[in-house]
Amino acid sequence: MEKENKMSSRQCEHATKSGARCRANAVNGSARCFAHEPGLEAKRTAARRRGGEHKQRGVLGPDSPEISLRSGSHAVDLAGRLVGLVLYGEIDPKVANSAGCLLNTFLKALTTEVLERRIVALEAAQGTGPQRSPDRLEGAEHFGARGEKS
Repeated sequence: MEKENKMSSRQCEHATKSGARCRANAVNGSARCFAHEPGLEAKRTAARRRGGEHKQRGVLGPDSPEISLRSGSHAVDLAGRLVGLVLYGEIDPKVANSAGCLLNTFLKALTTEVLERRIVALEAAQGTGPQRSPDRLEGAEHFGARGEKS
């Protein structure tokens, strides 16, 4: 005996907001699909509730190791750890994806900072360009920076 909600090969007869016909298959014993059959409202509600039960924000737990980003090599190490955690199913891929995007932004900023410091040091050594300390980046005062190392 077939289940009541098993899909048939007939197309749903419901018209969408745009006037087009729904492209889903109708459930057996009906001219409409699971989403549009009025008699299946309770089952749709239960399915939505079950789907929402496992929807949680993925974050690292309180027992996660401390993360250091004092250099590019620390960022590379973290990226490697994230890959391993995802592959072993120990971290939500969404968390790893977000962390990867943030690491990419961090590495770009770090690279820019290193290059700016090198340019300032080279210009100071040759007596060209603005005479600033390598610890003081041009324009930093606009962002509240005082030039101290952190």
